[in-house]
Amino acid sequence: MKKIKNLLYSAAILSSFTFMVSCDKIEEPFTKKTASIDTAACPVPQFPAVNAVKKRVLLEDYTGHTCVNCPKAAGLAHNLKETHGDQLVLLAIHAGFFANPTGGGDFTYDFRTEAGTAWDQTFGIGMVGNPNGMINRKGFPNNHIVSPTAWGAAVTEALSTQPVIDLQMINEYDADERKLCTHIKTHFISNIDKNLKLVVVLSESGIIKPQKNNDPASGPTPIIYDYEHNHVLRAAITTTWGSNIASVGVTNPGSAVNSFKYILKDEYVPANCSVIAFIYDDETKEILQALETSVL
Repeated sequence: MKKIKNLLYSAAILSSFTFMVSCDKIEEPFTKKTASIDTAACPVPQFPAVNAVKKRVLLEDYTGHTCVNCPKAAGLAHNLKETHGDQLVLLAIHAGFFANPTGGGDFTYDFRTEAGTAWDQTFGIGMVGNPNGMINRKGFPNNHIVSPTAWGAAVTEALSTQPVIDLQMINEYDADERKLCTHIKTHFISNIDKNLKLVVVLSESGIIKPQKNNDPASGPTPIIYDYEHNHVLRAAITTTWGSNIASVGVTNPGSAVNSFKYILKDEYVPANCSVIAFIYDDETKEILQALETSVL
């Protein structure tokens, strides 16, 4: 039995990081409906009108279960999430040397993903070392890697810019088939003459597995046996580098809808999973907007 859950869209909250956009303006001249799947399997739902646009920022935390400094970095990310709420989207990407599973002992589990490994190789974070991260992938190729102590300032700076795109998401989950249908609606606030791509991924929180640690404030040392891994990248629902959403020389539609189907693996807990979508400039790799919505 299908259950339509968790409609997340921009709330009408006006702050220094938001500004009003009328529904008529955002829908004109037309809505383009695209589909990455058979729409018979995942029918496209009706999205509500948008009253206001909110800037959201993606913080990618590159981490690993044998990284002794990573629990402290995860704590810093958690505190930033507490401060900024849904305007900050967190994604913990297990990649690089410290994410490699061991042949025996407490760290045989493997959180690495094809997408995470590809991103790590492209952005070179594992070469610098974990924990490190990116804030909207800004500054690539020379100044994109941000240390945890600088995450706060970088997030604040990114949130101070006005959004040029907005995202809405509707997730539908069929528990019998473990089938997730996720529908992403992109609103173009103004025409953007760039090659833009949409990436959609699955993340999971509440995973209890051992984690190496050297910070007593974060938990027992040298190992936190009941460590809670949150915001873990599980898989890319799109391809690693996403689907085309806009092209240079082509006028943007008022909005566009993309739908995707994904079957959750048995070990994933749907109640702990979220879908994260973000749009980035294919030339600079900078992320222009992001959004997270729970599966259930």
